[in-house]
Amino acid sequence: MPPKRKAMAETSANQPVSTTSRNAKATKTSSKSTAPTSKGSAKPKPETFKYSNADTLSQKTKYINLEWPNFADFIKDKNQDVPKKGELMDNWCDRVSDLGIPVSEEGADLLQKLDSEVEKRNQDRLDMHIYNDWNGWGMSECFENYLKDFNRDIFKKTVSPFKKWAYVEGIACFFKGADDLVYWLNNEDGDSVKDIAAMLGLMVLTAYSALSEHSLLKPDSEVKNIGIMSLMMLEFAKNDGQDLDIGWGCEIVRMCDEAGVDLDKEVRKQVAFSKKDLKGMRAAYREKKDGYKAAAETKGWKPEHDVGGKWDEKQWYRWDWKLEVSFLPIVFRNKLMIRIV
Repeated sequence: MPPKRKAMAETSANQPVSTTSRNAKATKTSSKSTAPTSKGSAKPKPETFKYSNADTLSQKTKYINLEWPNFADFIKDKNQDVPKKGELMDNWCDRVSDLGIPVSEEGADLLQKLDSEVEKRNQDRLDMHIYNDWNGWGMSECFENYLKDFNRDIFKKTVSPFKKWAYVEGIACFFKGADDLVYWLNNEDGDSVKDIAAMLGLMVLTAYSALSEHSLLKPDSEVKNIGIMSLMMLEFAKNDGQDLDIGWGCEIVRMCDEAGVDLDKEVRKQVAFSKKDLKGMRAAYREKKDGYKAAAETKGWKPEHDVGGKWDEKQWYRWDWKLEVSFLPIVFRNKLMIRIV
């Protein structure tokens, strides 16, 4: 199971968001004016949002410093980027260092809950044996429930984009700290595992869109960990998830590149994903240029339009969470095909 993660300190890391009135009253036209007037000019329509209302940006988040799960592997390295003796922790909570990772309180709560739910389904922790794949089935159930919770919140406009991004924080940190993913990856229901991995990737890409809606997917974002969480998901896709036919890795890189989030600057020794790996991902998404264009021009696009290739797999030219949750089934251990609702 994932080792206990140490929260070092917390601080309010976000700056106030400046707002301006979008519905200023129009100046009344003078009765002496010779210019033509209209009877009851239409008021400008209020701006609408797909994921979160603008007022949710006031729901600020606090960050804690989550110690790297592999902190001990590098403890003897020289020139460590860690606080000096006697230095306060406050300035280290909202940036990545050799000490740890900035994680929002909401993200830490989701991580703790996921850890706890997985633990409840671990037969080894209970000193019992039911079936070889019991632990893997349990982890699948936890991930399915995690996706259902995300599906519940993603289109709630009263839920802030910070809270929606917290789901990415939770799963990225879980994958980084988990030491027994082999139970999940090697359980007999391999199709279900692949489906869940695909949906978790789609969750990350959808969370990017929720951030973009309010210009939060950018280099100097109020969200302090976009780069490092992205790299941790890429590390999972490259290593533990290498046999799951994951195709969303290059899309993480593409969306960050297009937003100006420099993942190369985020590369560090604690995460097994290199600049060379990033280069390979960029080459992969550039080869998909024609596919992106064709998908964007497809009228009445549906998820099945994105299935193809030699093995009839999702190509990741285009996606839509609301449509995908109705198209991509999650296969439970009883072999019944059900959908996220």
